[in-house]
Amino acid sequence: MGEGEDVVLLHPTPVHHTFWVPVAEMLAQKYRVILPDLRGHGRSEAGDGPITIQKLAADVERLLEELGIHQALFGGCSIGGYTLYELWRRAPGRVRALAFCCCRPQADSEASRLKRHDWMEAIRLHGTGDFFEQMLHTLIGPTAQRRFPHKLAEARKMMEAMTPEAVIAVQQGLAARPDSVATAGTISVPCCVIAGAEDPGSTVEDMKLLAEAIRNGGHGAEFHVLHDGGHYAPWEQPETVGPILRRFFDSVAG
Repeated sequence: MGEGEDVVLLHPTPVHHTFWVPVAEMLAQKYRVILPDLRGHGRSEAGDGPITIQKLAADVERLLEELGIHQALFGGCSIGGYTLYELWRRAPGRVRALAFCCCRPQADSEASRLKRHDWMEAIRLHGTGDFFEQMLHTLIGPTAQRRFPHKLAEARKMMEAMTPEAVIAVQQGLAARPDSVATAGTISVPCCVIAGAEDPGSTVEDMKLLAEAIRNGGHGAEFHVLHDGGHYAPWEQPETVGPILRRFFDSVAG
């Protein structure tokens, strides 16, 4: 969407690229915005085996090669942000700036891994219906659910593009993802960190830890808290997140 310097936005799970469209429409007034479907999501095939963060970052690298993009500005939410940690480890020269939304840098706790295991077993036995319903009420903040009840149906439609096999493969990859706190301290490009106060998965404290780790590495990091935003904050509040990202990317691109 749009023309100008390249911005790549990576969506969370279990939705797809449409998550970013309202924000992308704002950014496309100045930038060329690229919205891929991550492996196993939307119209992208899952491939074989777990959908790991390493595979997702390699996919992004291949996409950049295919599009002839040497360097870009990046934003990611949840698994999209986890992918950006790995992209930085793999190919820092590709990255001009990073915007992290609701993507805690810590690895899963043992309790979180066990919960993912339970969900995978339930999906194998009964399909994705119960999982998606739980995700709708966990990932979308209570304020957005109350103000915009139609968003539940919109999110459900995005989720239903995933097969049970792909959902399980993503959960396997998330359970195995590495800790990225130390990685944050190595980031040497401008960063923007956005937290949702209604996000139980990547809390304000988690995202503050990310910003502080980046700053402790000697580099700057903006930090923003959406007090009525959940894990899907950019999609819940594009009218807030869009301008934050536009100002941030403008400060880098000039």
